[in-house]
Amino acid sequence: MKLTFPDYVLDVLELLESRGFEAYVVGGAVRDTLLGRVPEDYDIVTNARPDEIKLAAERGNLRVIGTLGQDFGVVNLRSGRHTVEVASYRNETYGSDAHRPAEVWYCEKLEDDLGRRDFTINAMAADRQGRIIDCFGGLDDLHGRVLRTVGNARKRFQEDALRMFRACRFVAQLGCTPDAAVLPAMEANLDRVGGLSLERVRAELNKLLCAPWAGRGMDLMVRSRLAAQDCRIRSHGSYVPVPILPELEALVGVEQNPAFHPYDVWTHTAIALDKGDRRLETGWAILLHDIAKGREGIRTYDAEGHPHDNGHEKAGAVMARQIMERLRLPRELTERAAWLVRSHMHFGFASALDDAATWRWLRREARSGHFRVNKEMAEAFKELTAVCVADAAATAATRSDIIHAQMYGKRLVTMAYQMPVHTSDLAVSGRDLMAMGIPKERISALLPLFLHRVQDRSMENRPDGLLAAARRWLARQQRTDG
Repeated sequence: MKLTFPDYVLDVLELLESRGFEAYVVGGAVRDTLLGRVPEDYDIVTNARPDEIKLAAERGNLRVIGTLGQDFGVVNLRSGRHTVEVASYRNETYGSDAHRPAEVWYCEKLEDDLGRRDFTINAMAADRQGRIIDCFGGLDDLHGRVLRTVGNARKRFQEDALRMFRACRFVAQLGCTPDAAVLPAMEANLDRVGGLSLERVRAELNKLLCAPWAGRGMDLMVRSRLAAQDCRIRSHGSYVPVPILPELEALVGVEQNPAFHPYDVWTHTAIALDKGDRRLETGWAILLHDIAKGREGIRTYDAEGHPHDNGHEKAGAVMARQIMERLRLPRELTERAAWLVRSHMHFGFASALDDAATWRWLRREARSGHFRVNKEMAEAFKELTAVCVADAAATAATRSDIIHAQMYGKRLVTMAYQMPVHTSDLAVSGRDLMAMGIPKERISALLPLFLHRVQDRSMENRPDGLLAAARRWLARQQRTDG
């Protein structure tokens, strides 16, 4: 099997080889190319030292970009319009830091450099001709969808605790199964997680939630108790612990009404994540949509002993906001996810109602102040549809039920685009009204009046109708003024 790489990558490989050095594409770029994916970036390793890499670049008319990473043997080169990271073969030892190596040194052989990497699927290299160098069985593991560490799993995770989060992310991105050593090795190194920065943990969570098998990856995070740990953030000169997602553990084994749910709350959540649409907003919303189920004050039982969680969506929205604020996620992402959690139960209820009732729902949301313009609101309802379809797909819902939810969602989004949220969504502008001779100071009252009438369906949002109404209004004002 031979791989092909872009010309700008081949140019760097050829340049280094022309100076008498070895050079290989390595890691994720090889893995993704084997999977038929376009890599986000290409990393190259070489037996050249940083000064030799820079000298070769100078003589080959390639530009060195910055100095970041050079202390660790990494040089960034500009090849065409692209930046390629070139690193010297190196090895490393780890100390008390949960992520950064305590010591890095250069080595002479490619195999030694590959041997320091986390997983076998990331420890493959390829030369300029596309020939694969696989010292640790990564190719077989990739074909078999197995996630296996390079060497001793406990040692790999003890060296760098972030690798445990990367394990969950690769399960989510590739749909692979951890080999038997991974889970116990993660459990044995949970004490290392407290030294990881919130920034790095949060980045892994976001990548995982956008992955095709997000539920499988998050399930590994919960089963290993990785989600229940703390990471840390630096504040006022000292480190402060930040709980990651301990609330998820409370969902494991929590039974649901068997008339609607064949799974416990956590299993349902994990399956729904796998059914999601890969957007970050919906990923967080699906993860947290049932976060309040089973809690005191929410959980009740009917006469047959079946559990109910009435109001869990409202309590869940509050919890979702608290969790996401704790993780210092962006405010807009947090508010959208909390809105999706709060609204997900109303979707199913509203799908049985007529268009007039749906319009009233949309009008209420348009006037809530949550959205700035109708395009934003329509996008939110598109995301809500994705959340609710994924939610339904992880229940006892039939295929017909899911199709009905999808169809209602499309109708809902179409109507949302018709519902103006702000006066800027109207088919006429203040400039149009000024051109009719309406004084500027009166336009500020007229446009909100039109907005409410369109929202109430007493007027259509059409230029001709709105302008005719404006002319009638102007005539009345002139008579009154006269």
